[in-house]
Amino acid sequence: MDFKERYGPWALIAGASEGTGAAFAEQLAERGINLILVARRQAPLDALAQRLGQVHGVECVTASIDLAGADAADRMAQAAGARAVGLLILNAGADTNGAMFLDNDIENWIALTNRNVMTTLRACYQFAGPMRARGRGGLILVGSGACYLGLPGISVYGATKAYDLVLGEALWAELKPHGVDVLNLIMG
Repeated sequence: MDFKERYGPWALIAGASEGTGAAFAEQLAERGINLILVARRQAPLDALAQRLGQVHGVECVTASIDLAGADAADRMAQAAGARAVGLLILNAGADTNGAMFLDNDIENWIALTNRNVMTTLRACYQFAGPMRARGRGGLILVGSGACYLGLPGISVYGATKAYDLVLGEALWAELKPHGVDVLNLIMG
């Protein structure tokens, strides 16, 4: 089975508007995978989608979604619609707080936890089920070296990334027999 057959015909990338997410989109478009690009900011998504469509001839769908919202995974599924998503890349989740735990509003920590934990959990559940039924597909959970130890100023961020690491490792073991690959990509 070639790459496109195994991980296509569609890939959904959360956090696609710039940086690593845009690089994932570029590489997948080069391989002929159609893209569902998700991030908060619509304008960069639209520009990326237009460029990738013109350069690589792939279809691109964009959706402006706040991944900290309780409905983020459902909105990603709505953006995908009936398209067969063969690869889910959860790339969003930077810590923009830059504060010690008690020096920040609890709502900021809850939003970070929702984005990095609850949306990840819901999206994996939402998209891995159809992949398992098809007997092929993949999940990439983009993490951070902060997952390995607690540090002042990034306590909640590190904890959320540790959750993602453990979730990804367990899903790898659960889904491998069903032809679904799971990768934790730890940055930094």
